[in-house]
Amino acid sequence: MDLVGSPAALRRWAVASLVGNMGIVVTGGLVRLTGSGLGCSTWPQCEPGSITPPEASLHASIEFGNRLLTFVLVVLAVGTFVAAWKARDDAGAPRRRTRRLALAAALGIPAQAIIGGFSVLAGLNPWVVGLHMVVSVALIAVCTVLVHDAYGGRPAAARPLARLLARVAFWVGMASMALGVVATGAGPHAGDSDSARNGLDVVAATRVHSLSVWVVVALTIALVLLTTGAARRAAVLLLAVELAQGAIGYAQYLLGLPVPLVALHMLGLTVFTAALANLWWLVRDTRPTDADLPAAEAGALRTAGDPPQRP
Repeated sequence: MDLVGSPAALRRWAVASLVGNMGIVVTGGLVRLTGSGLGCSTWPQCEPGSITPPEASLHASIEFGNRLLTFVLVVLAVGTFVAAWKARDDAGAPRRRTRRLALAAALGIPAQAIIGGFSVLAGLNPWVVGLHMVVSVALIAVCTVLVHDAYGGRPAAARPLARLLARVAFWVGMASMALGVVATGAGPHAGDSDSARNGLDVVAATRVHSLSVWVVVALTIALVLLTTGAARRAAVLLLAVELAQGAIGYAQYLLGLPVPLVALHMLGLTVFTAALANLWWLVRDTRPTDADLPAAEAGALRTAGDPPQRP
C-alpha cells in the first residue's frame, strides 16, 4: 500500500488529520474538566528536570497523555503534507491549493504546542487557553476544506444570495464559538482549582453567546430554503448539528455545567465547525448550474446567458 504517493493515500491522510484535530479538542477539554490542566507544572518538561511525570499522579498522567497526542498530530500533519506535495491533478501538475492547505494544517500543530506551553506557564490564564481553542477551530475548518480538496470535490453552484448568506453564517459561527470560549473562561471549569477566571459575568457571557448561536440558526434556515441539491443537504446537516448542540448547551447551563454534558458540548463544537466549513465550501461558487436549480429557472438562466442571435 502506497503511504503517501497516491490519491487514495492523500484522502486517508486528510481525513485522519481532520479526525485528529477534532479529537484533541475533546481530550484537551477533558484535561480542563478533570482539573488536570496543571498536572504538569511546567513546559516543555512535565516537571523541572523530567519530561515525563515523575510520580504516579492521575492529573499529571492526564495532562501528559494529552501532550503526547500532539506528536500524533505531528505525524498526521507531516504525512498529509508529503502526500499533498506528491499529489498531481489530471494534467499532471502539482496541486498547489492542496499543498497550501496541508501546509497551513501542519503549521498549526507547533503553534498549538507553543500556546499550550504558554497556557501552563501562565497558570491557565483563560484568555491564553481560549486562544488554544480558537486555533483548534481554525485547524478543523482548514482540514475540512482539505478533505474536500483531497477527494477532488466540486462546489455545488449557488445563487449569489445563498453564497453571501453562507459567508455571513460562517463568520458569525466563528464569532459564536469565540464568544463560547469567553463564556467558558467565566465559568467554573478552570482546569485547576487555583486558576483564575476572566472576571466576566458568566450569565451575561452565556446569553451573548446564545444570541449569536440563534443568528447562525436563522441564517442556516434561510440557506435550507435558498439552496438545492448537495448544498441543501449540507445546510440541513448543519441545522441538525446546531439544534443538537443548542439542546446540549441549554441543558448544561440549566443543570449547572455537569462534566459529561460539557464534554459532549465540546465534541459538538468540533462537528459544528466541520459542518459549517463544509457548507461554506460547497456554496462558494456564485454561478448556478442546471443540476442545482429547478428546471424552469435553469432554462431562464440559459436563455439569458445565450449570445444574441443575428437576424
